[in-house]
Formats: sequence, structure tokens, C-alpha cells
Amino acid sequence: MISKKQHGLMYSVQQPAKKPVVRWFIAFLVLIQFSLIWPIYALVGYIEPIMLGMPFSIVWVLLCLLLSFSGLLTYFLWEEHVQKQQDHDVLAKVEQSKFLPKDMTTNESFSERVKS
Repeated sequence: MISKKQHGLMYSVQQPAKKPVVRWFIAFLVLIQFSLIWPIYALVGYIEPIMLGMPFSIVWVLLCLLLSFSGLLTYFLWEEHVQKQQDHDVLAKVEQSKFLPKDMTTNESFSERVKS
């Protein structure tokens, strides 16, 4: 799919970059979800041992919840950082491509140009 990103009055038509981080992130979240259902949870779903005053099965669920939260937070911060870098690169390219028209390079005033 071709994405169009607007930069002022111009559109940039580029193929979206493939992000392997997104695939790893999705695999991480799927793994956490699988650890909360039958094949894996059955291995840890016992009351004993008691950890932090709670059964181990509840500690396991809380651990999975904290892992998914930290993964989401890390991914969000990474995406924000990448977006800022891309915006900075685009602005740098726009600044490099700016130029003054020929009549603006001289130091004559508007009234001098009107007289001539």
C-alpha cells in the first residue's frame, strides 16, 4: 500500500518502510497471551508457592500484565523517537531545498523596483 504523507502543500509518495520491530512486538504480545491460557498456564496455575502473600497463579498473571505494559510503553516511546527523527530529516531536506527568487537576492527596496 502506498502512503501519502502531507508536508505543507506537497505530498510525499513513498513505500512504507518495513519495520521488523513491529513483528517482534506482536510476537512478544502473542507469547504473553499464550502464557495465560491452557498449555502454559496449566504449568504455573497452582496455589503453592505463596509469593508476596498471593498464590503463584495470581503472581504469574500480574507478571504477564506488567510485561505487556512495559512492552507497550517501550514500543510507544520507540515509535515516538523514530517519528521525531523522520520529521527532523524531512525538515532538514526542506531547509536545504529552499532558495530565494532572483529579484529577492538584491538589496533594492520595493519602491525602487516599482520606479523601474
